[in-house]
Amino acid sequence: MRKKLILIAAIFAFAAGANAQNADEAKNVIRLCREKCHSIKGGHYEAEYRIKYMGSKDTSSCILSCDFVKDTTDKVFGKRFHNVEKFQTGTRYSINTEEEFAYGNATELERIPHFPWIGVTKSLRHNFEFYEPLTDQDIYLLRNVDSPDDSLVTYSLADTTIDGKACYDVIYLNTTPKRDIFGGTWLRNEKRIWIDKQTYLPIQFYTVQVLVEGKDTLCQYTYDKLLSFDTTINYSRFTLESLPDEMIVIDYVPEKSIKPLGRGKRAPEWTLPTISGDSISLADLQGKIVLLDFFYKSCAPCCAALPVLQRMHEKYKDQGVIVIGIDPYDDPVKNEMTDFLEKRSVGYTVVFSDRELPQKYRVTGYPTLFFINREGKIVKYHEGFSASMEEEVEKQIQKMLKK
Repeated sequence: MRKKLILIAAIFAFAAGANAQNADEAKNVIRLCREKCHSIKGGHYEAEYRIKYMGSKDTSSCILSCDFVKDTTDKVFGKRFHNVEKFQTGTRYSINTEEEFAYGNATELERIPHFPWIGVTKSLRHNFEFYEPLTDQDIYLLRNVDSPDDSLVTYSLADTTIDGKACYDVIYLNTTPKRDIFGGTWLRNEKRIWIDKQTYLPIQFYTVQVLVEGKDTLCQYTYDKLLSFDTTINYSRFTLESLPDEMIVIDYVPEKSIKPLGRGKRAPEWTLPTISGDSISLADLQGKIVLLDFFYKSCAPCCAALPVLQRMHEKYKDQGVIVIGIDPYDDPVKNEMTDFLEKRSVGYTVVFSDRELPQKYRVTGYPTLFFINREGKIVKYHEGFSASMEEEVEKQIQKMLKK
């Protein structure tokens, strides 16, 4: 019996040692891949990109065609580039030169000078897709395997073939629950990379992230594949002169600062359908204190605010306080809003509007919450979500109840 236990222990010890060796080999492959990517100065690539967003069942895709050269002096992108993204719905161009950034569709681009509008470009930078292992100095995909939180990650390595190329198949997985800044919990963060054994270039990768919000489990998926790559840098591409002759370039005109309707303004009227198919109007709520929340399903700050508003609904509904959610983006059936709200225990009324109603309230960001008094006038608004939101909202409700 003792010999049998010793044999079992030896088998487990061998397996643990093999797993540790496999993880070490995977980390070493990642290090070599990082070094290879860091050594790249620029070039031209073609790539395929797909993404399924949180809360969506549909996958969107595009083909990327990009000329780039890394430039550490560029404080927004860290590179100069001429990027073409071909979506199912159309084509988008973006060019970053030493003096300016321009983007638009196949017929018209808007030109934004770096000075004095670099802040505008920074606000736009996350809207554009690149094959980041090649173009970015800080490679999110190829994380530093020697970082302090590395103990939370499980690594594995295998051999495979992609498009006739011998590749390393590297997976790293983190299933340690992590609290999201908006109140959800990340349950899974998985990355899988196929690395060419000859060049150590990552030729294909995907990421999977799983998030829990209330009783709802959400998944986001991205997939990238490198179709071709040439290290020749064509500097003539990093100018607006490289655009097709028929393309119009217009100069950026800063928008006037618009704030939501404020104190003393009468709240614009509306009559809107509820999720059950009934309708309700603002006029029906005359004599009540109304909290009007503009939100939509795929907005993380909006989702974080829902539990706060639900608690306000439960606490003050018997004191003449009505919470109404207005969603101007989602279709109640197509976007499965009944299921979405039930999983977040939203018990207050939610209605669905067109895109014009937020404009009447001058909504520029989501969520935006309006406090409307018994006479139908706006006394205050609250934009965004923060840890102090609940305290601020409750303080304003109590103030209005005393009048």
